Amino acid sequence: LLAVCPLPEASAHYLWVTIDNQGGRTANIIFEEAPSAGDGHYMDHFAGTSKTWFRSLEQIEPKLIQTSDIRKEDKRWLQVKLPAETPCGVSCYGMFGVYSYGQTKVLLHYYARHLDVRTHDGLHELGRAEHMDLDIVPHDSESKVELAVLWQGRAAAERMVFIRGPKQFRKNVKTDEKGRVEFTPVAAGRYTFRTSVEEASPGREDEEDYALIRHNSTLIMKLPLDK
Repeated sequence: LLAVCPLPEASAHYLWVTIDNQGGRTANIIFEEAPSAGDGHYMDHFAGTSKTWFRSLEQIEPKLIQTSDIRKEDKRWLQVKLPAETPCGVSCYGMFGVYSYGQTKVLLHYYARHLDVRTHDGLHELGRAEHMDLDIVPHDSESKVELAVLWQGRAAAERMVFIRGPKQFRKNVKTDEKGRVEFTPVAAGRYTFRTSVEEASPGREDEEDYALIRHNSTLIMKLPLDK
């Protein structure tokens, strides 16, 4: 049973995947408010629960890859080296555990993806990540981009999607009955997408009771794609 609850925007951490093509290609797994390395205060929560996968046009099936714990100055994140630049997708899942929102205890799951593709064909091949329970699937159509939110392969209707892009582009929109939203990129650059679903399923994890299960998902990619 899904619960429709507001998704807090401010002062919340999310799991992000970024890909850096400078000085050797790497994927970075970050748990911060924004997709840039921070103090990594909560990274220990993902020890033993996180999994990271790599996919490319030559390797469509997701392949598990091993990350390294990086600590530089006052920052901490996970990192993994990637093959030379090629259209690819990197995805990560991690269970945070139980967190208290006021009097409500919630079991938190996080899903993050980065799509490093430049063409429609590349997006078509790598856009859907079937190994992720909660997925944001992008599709380009002329000047617009459609996002489909899928929960366990089914459309997630009435879910808020938070879209951020260059030139301070901000759009918060709710998915329709088919789990879809659409928007027009305002400028070339990096776009981030975020959504969530909740299950009204009380339970117990690591000797803590919880009232809800919340699944949070993020996706990062550059737009627009090449013609």
